[in-house]
Amino acid sequence: MRSRSLVVFALLAACSGSRPGTAPVPAANQIVWPDEGPRTWAPRPTEVAITANDLRTRLYQFADDSMMGREAGTLGNFKGTEYIAREFKRLGLQPAGENGGYFQDVPFGPTGFDLAQSRLTVGAAALTPGTDWIPTAPSALDALAATFAGDHLPTVFAGRWGDTTTALDPAMIRGKVAVFAPAPTPPQAGGTRGTAAVRDPRAQHAGAAAILVAALDGMNRALVSGAFVGRIVLEPAISPGNAAITGGANITLAVAARIFGSSLDQLTVGAAGQPVSGAWSYQWRMAKYPSRNVIAILPGSDPVLRETYVLIGAHNDHNGMNAAAPDHDSLRAFNRVMRPQGANDAGGTPSTRQQYQIDSMIARARSIRPIRRDSVNNGADDDGSGTVVLLEIVERFATQPPPRRSMIFISHVGEEKGLVGSRWFVDHPTLPLDSIVAAHNMDMLGKGRVTDVRFGGQNSVQMLGSRRLSAQFGDLVDSVNAVRNEPMVIDYSWDRTNALNRFCRSDQVSYFAKNIPVTYFSTGYAIDYHQPTDEPQYIDYDHGARIGRFVHDIAEAIANRPTRLAVLPPDQRDMSAKCGR
Repeated sequence: MRSRSLVVFALLAACSGSRPGTAPVPAANQIVWPDEGPRTWAPRPTEVAITANDLRTRLYQFADDSMMGREAGTLGNFKGTEYIAREFKRLGLQPAGENGGYFQDVPFGPTGFDLAQSRLTVGAAALTPGTDWIPTAPSALDALAATFAGDHLPTVFAGRWGDTTTALDPAMIRGKVAVFAPAPTPPQAGGTRGTAAVRDPRAQHAGAAAILVAALDGMNRALVSGAFVGRIVLEPAISPGNAAITGGANITLAVAARIFGSSLDQLTVGAAGQPVSGAWSYQWRMAKYPSRNVIAILPGSDPVLRETYVLIGAHNDHNGMNAAAPDHDSLRAFNRVMRPQGANDAGGTPSTRQQYQIDSMIARARSIRPIRRDSVNNGADDDGSGTVVLLEIVERFATQPPPRRSMIFISHVGEEKGLVGSRWFVDHPTLPLDSIVAAHNMDMLGKGRVTDVRFGGQNSVQMLGSRRLSAQFGDLVDSVNAVRNEPMVIDYSWDRTNALNRFCRSDQVSYFAKNIPVTYFSTGYAIDYHQPTDEPQYIDYDHGARIGRFVHDIAEAIANRPTRLAVLPPDQRDMSAKCGR
């Protein structure tokens, strides 16, 4: 974590503590930064208009280091959604979540093995998880169970893993722990599934109580160290492997030799070893902090049309903390030259000329400041920028006469985890889904300069999807843009090429799958995409404000239309993006 870290949670509400124009400036807060001494800092109140200063005020808090990257299921994301809900309430919006509130809880949490509850012993000697052994993730395909528990189970050497030319006698295996030598080529497992990388169902079919494969020495060390790190996922409908009865684990060759009193290459199939005891369970559990969509409504003015909605959304989560803390300036210099689209680009080895450019930028940074270690994925652009633009649009709508249709504003959780929040909402809507006439998704609105993205510029905006389901939606966007005082330069190239599978990578997909006309607004992938360098200092706030005003005008025009946007017949829709669900 970088040294400059504001304690933001206590200050989030202060950025606009009551309706614009009525709130006094909050009392100054004394903050000590280790390298610069005490400062006084007070967030300014926001105003009615969608402005760069308001976006800056909001984002420097929402994407601060102390928010810890806002990963779904963590305290940082919880604090962020609290702030969004408070702003919705302050601006007078009606709650549209669950149980009369602003939140819709999404069942989201870690799945995996609990280190504290996992044990394996040989005789009376306890083995060290993560060093001597790791359990194997369950798999219905491989008949490996999600849980295992057994005491003083006899062991038997079952030969080499994957040698399916040798049959195993059930009388020799049934009810025992089958211990295998590793396959000739150590399996490159995904996750912790070392035993399943090479499929070998012989022991399961013979009735083994558990399987131990001496493959741990050859496994990728990052995979081994991550065996007990729970992967954050949506609650599974059915846990894999629950119907299986055979548990599995990977052990080291040294542990296997301890079981049998000799190295495995000296054994014959059927050799007996010391008894083992163990227990582990691969389970899903709710995260400590709830993952929540934040949903609010501004009722429309027309007694009939107010029963239909125009939706505007953005996602509130990002990628949390990194285990490593690279030098901020060195990473950004490398990405500037080698990875202009951040995590989308492989990087590679710089040429001599490229290395000179990188070294020059690092030298310049070192001439004005020391190394800055950075482990926080702040998510200022992705999608702090979309979130604060959403709040500015909310404030604009809430302080003007309402349009004829109602507006629904939604802050999605878990976009970075696979569009989880938006998918949950459309599958479990808190209002009739067919009442939503159009949706607008905003993701990454902070990097549209010509130095950031191709075809960038001060009025540029990338748009995807506006004509995929409704030609009228795209026509309306263009007609609104044509008569505005600050027309935008719309880049449709991503929509036409679907490069990097772009359309499928943000929350608009969830609405598209339900045949709701939707448009995706962005300024694009830049060097800080999914990097710890994605910080508020690099955001183009004037650009974000222009896009915010553009989205507001489009949504307002749709909300005041007497008729719904026409949806194209199925055979005329653009289904070129195969996103899946």
